Amino acid sequence: MRGGLGIRLEILEDVERYYENIFSDQDDWAKDQFRKFCHDLLSGTDPFPCVLGVQGLKMGELEFAFVSKSDQNYRNLAIELKKYAKTSRMYGRNTSFVAFFEPDVNVDSLERYEKRFWDVLNQLHHFDDHPWPKDIPEHPDDALWEFSFMGEPMFVVCNTPAHQKRRSRHANTFMITFQPRWVFEDINGNTKRGRHIQDIVRSHLHSYDEVLPHPSLKWYGEQGSHEWKQYFLYDHNEPVEMKCPFHMKGEEHMETKVQQNFGGKMPQVIEELLPKGKTGSVEVQRDLPYKAHKQHTHPNDEVLHIVAGSLTFTIDDVEYKCSEGDRISLQKNSLHSSVAGPDGCTYIISVLD
Repeated sequence: MRGGLGIRLEILEDVERYYENIFSDQDDWAKDQFRKFCHDLLSGTDPFPCVLGVQGLKMGELEFAFVSKSDQNYRNLAIELKKYAKTSRMYGRNTSFVAFFEPDVNVDSLERYEKRFWDVLNQLHHFDDHPWPKDIPEHPDDALWEFSFMGEPMFVVCNTPAHQKRRSRHANTFMITFQPRWVFEDINGNTKRGRHIQDIVRSHLHSYDEVLPHPSLKWYGEQGSHEWKQYFLYDHNEPVEMKCPFHMKGEEHMETKVQQNFGGKMPQVIEELLPKGKTGSVEVQRDLPYKAHKQHTHPNDEVLHIVAGSLTFTIDDVEYKCSEGDRISLQKNSLHSSVAGPDGCTYIISVLD
């Protein structure tokens, strides 16, 4: 942890030198993305609009995580964010948690990045074993709603390579920033500091972006404000008509998908798949080598997690080669079939009401 060092790094070279040793064991892609991040925030001729982020970087108050492609279920990210949530107040008043994701050539549009962004938040919420804060509404359309993790409300910002006109939301790789709600305690429309910061940010946005500030950008709790609509902004200023993609535990909408290398040993997987907050069960099933299940459907959503062996799984005529550590989510009434591999297959099944 680096909070409380009282440093001030004014120039780009000092910032890079300060973090060089901290990130010495990171992969090359991570080091490269961090350097580009520093260049974007500390440009002397093209000021980045988020003044809190810039000051946090200069003061050594930001915490970082680097999410590799192998962390497909974001379990490691959840572990790092959990550590940060417990200690964030020790970093300083300009603190944020910034997660860089390894570049993926298969995700190239704002629509795909938006879907991935909400997948990350929903998965983090799935791993969160702390009760939802009592003073934060559970419905995203409430003006006081905020994404929360480990009981800590956090404002979330997504930056992507696909953002072009809204440069303030552009990054060289998929990036998510988590800002604890307490950072904004004296920053609102009723305080001199809040109005001053807003004036600076809006002024920078007008010169930095090729589009006007998005109409969804409002103060927390302001009438008509929706925090979730500010998390992921498009390059246009059209109204957001969709329903919030965030789902509280127990009301998740099952999406049919195959997540490879999800990982996890049997006790951990069982705990993850057991119903949360209510009585329920999971089933462990073993198929002998080349055991075939003909095409069929189920009336309920199901999750299958392979803990040993392999399986060829076909969903709506699309074939997937699955092995140990893979997780299959099946929306109810999905047409599917399977054939166990040469060593058979053992998997855990969770049937969701």
